[in-house]
Amino acid sequence: MQPTTDATALTIVVSTLTLFALCVAIICFLFFYQRKRFRHQQELMEVREAYNQALFQSKLAIQEQTLDHISKELHANFSHLVSLININLSEILPQIPDSQRDNVLETKSLAKQLMADLKALSANLNTDHIIHIGFAKAFENELNRLGKKFKITFSQTGDAYRLSAEHEIILFRLCQEVLNNVVKYSKASSIVAQLSFLPNQLLLSVADDGVGFNVDEALDQSGEKQSTGLLNIRKRASLIHAKFGINSQPGRGTAVNINIPHPTQL
Repeated sequence: MQPTTDATALTIVVSTLTLFALCVAIICFLFFYQRKRFRHQQELMEVREAYNQALFQSKLAIQEQTLDHISKELHANFSHLVSLININLSEILPQIPDSQRDNVLETKSLAKQLMADLKALSANLNTDHIIHIGFAKAFENELNRLGKKFKITFSQTGDAYRLSAEHEIILFRLCQEVLNNVVKYSKASSIVAQLSFLPNQLLLSVADDGVGFNVDEALDQSGEKQSTGLLNIRKRASLIHAKFGINSQPGRGTAVNINIPHPTQL
């Protein structure tokens, strides 16, 4: 009777250990399977993000080529036509009756102003020009170009330094898009911009006194309205490792803040 009891106990112990080992094996399998699956999903996300980044960079490169072409066309053709108009007005001015001279002189003045605006626009579209003068000066020029419509307050502090050429172009286009949104949507009367060169980062802020908006709502509705302005701004910021923030409320204006690490920290 004793051997039978011992055999039964041994069978129970062996069965229990076997079942326990099987459970441990199943748990380990599920753990490593989930871990492998998680890694695979992470790799897919990284590949997708890399693809989207490459696609966006290609889009930016095409945009820069297009803007350069437009810049050269403005400079070579439209500026030339405005110059011819001004020359023709100068030639006919002596033949114009005194009663119409003021109109012709005003037209000449408008043509001169148009020439200046075309040159400024051409320079702001030209990548080589922006690289040559640097972001800080290009940004200031862009603000000055808006001085006819807005009261502009611009300040720059710290010892200026240059970013890489590619990063300066992306940052400048980002700022152009921010200012374009101010022009199109803000109904503002003034713009306050501050550029600070700190030892470890570059800080840029652009604020307006316009109507403001709900940021979260605008982002949520960007897909429905097929408006990619804010999304493109954030994508541009991510390409240069910048922190981008928007503070806005309806009726209280909008403030955009951009923080970019010092080139030595990238």
